[in-house]
Amino acid sequence: DTAPSGHPLRLLSLPDFLDQTIGKALRLRQSFQNATGAIGSFFTGKEKAKSDLDLAVEKLEEVKLRLQQARDLFRDQERTEFIVVSIPTVMATAESCRLIDSLHKEGVPVRRIVLNQILPEANTEAFLQRRRTDQAKALQLLKADPGLGSLQQIQGPLLDLEVRGLMGLQYFGSQVWDQEAQ
Repeated sequence: DTAPSGHPLRLLSLPDFLDQTIGKALRLRQSFQNATGAIGSFFTGKEKAKSDLDLAVEKLEEVKLRLQQARDLFRDQERTEFIVVSIPTVMATAESCRLIDSLHKEGVPVRRIVLNQILPEANTEAFLQRRRTDQAKALQLLKADPGLGSLQQIQGPLLDLEVRGLMGLQYFGSQVWDQEAQ
């Protein structure tokens, strides 16, 4: 379960990013170790014992391995599936299309999409009344919450069309922000 589409894409790229970063750190550490080891053994004639740095490097290598396993799991067609959840609006659909394209490019299996907030064909007054009652309960919970209830509440109305474009935003803004003037 993830937040909007940018978050899972960053999560999916995290193992690769950390793998590269850890790899660079390990190579840099190896270069220093080779240089200091050669100098140290030249003067002492002894090999250096494992240090805290060596133990840290071992831990980084373990993390690198786990990240590779996570990356492989994300792309495993047999055990993993990313199910996109969206709502049927033009904006959300466009975002879902971009997300699915990006997931496919990453090799992440996507076979299903869940669409929420589908209006039933028989959209009756009784249906709308049940929705209003349910919203009223949620608004009461919001008001009763110590953190949320202390915030200024600005309500945006549910419109019969999706808000898009400059004119749509201006209209919606007038509906929302004119509340403050009242």
